[in-house]
Amino acid sequence: MAKIFGKEYTKKELLDLTGNIGTIAGVRRVEYKDGFARGLTAYEVINGPVRFTAYIDKCLDIGELYYNGMPMHFLSRPGIMSNNWWYDEPNSPRSIMCGMMFTCGLSNVGPKQVLPNGRVQPQHGMIRSTPAEIHGARTYWVGDDFFIELSAVMRESSLFGTNLVLRRTITAKLGETRIDIKDEIENESSTDNVPLMLMYHCNFGFPFLNESTKLVIDAVSTDGRDEAARAGMEKESPCVFGKPVAGYEEQVFYHKLKSENHKCCASLVNPEMNLAVNIEYDDRELPNLIHWKCRDAGNYVIGVEPSNCHPEGVLKEAENGTLRYLGTHESIQTGISLIIDPIK
Repeated sequence: MAKIFGKEYTKKELLDLTGNIGTIAGVRRVEYKDGFARGLTAYEVINGPVRFTAYIDKCLDIGELYYNGMPMHFLSRPGIMSNNWWYDEPNSPRSIMCGMMFTCGLSNVGPKQVLPNGRVQPQHGMIRSTPAEIHGARTYWVGDDFFIELSAVMRESSLFGTNLVLRRTITAKLGETRIDIKDEIENESSTDNVPLMLMYHCNFGFPFLNESTKLVIDAVSTDGRDEAARAGMEKESPCVFGKPVAGYEEQVFYHKLKSENHKCCASLVNPEMNLAVNIEYDDRELPNLIHWKCRDAGNYVIGVEPSNCHPEGVLKEAENGTLRYLGTHESIQTGISLIIDPIK
């Protein structure tokens, strides 16, 4: 049964009450017509109080996320952008529009890399700007439960280069405030030991993010990426936020979380709003939680980012001996869940 606005309903009751179930839950395909977003296609999902968009032309990543009409996500100054090259400069922060979640990888996470063979890997990799070559959306009933499902296949490949395939499924259930993102990544080439870097870059902004918002984690260890982060740790807990500050130098932290049966959870909590968002993931393929703390005025955002690496680039990860590799035709199963959790 679906619990909608505080009351549970059977399938029959919902169909008796609605002329079209799409009034309260469904999916439609949209295309943006103006500005930097012109030409971008997406799925727009309505699921009771939850509404989100998934960009078909950008790895089926989740751009906007609203709960009861309130934005949970952060958009950078350029806003929503298509993949048109004159807007999306792949080697520049100009191409980072953020959104609720964008996928970093699959061959690089971190700053631009110039590889020994002369090939260039852009900041946070290519997959985030890769359009789906196959995609679809459907809704269906299982008994009294109504589901919305999106799927897409993206490919990061080149002549004489890698051939990594990402198969993604996003599922939402009517009556629940969670979004499940399940990924399969396969090395479809005959090349062995292909590097795989992966980070789910989840970005939260105002009004859900304000000076009272805190990151709640059960950390085994926490390290600062650089001197700015280490200095910040000496002044205050990395898990508190605060007001915007002009010229604030961003801080990045690396956490290892305690897990139960390999399940980890990081929660962003706003006690003023009695609201939290939980990010759940499996630490077998995502052993790290990267934490981006940016209080800079106009760039006021916190990133909570399950990852299989540190965001320092593929060359540094290989040098550290921590780079993940995929063998010929080897595949992994991974993903995250976003759960909006009203605090009672």
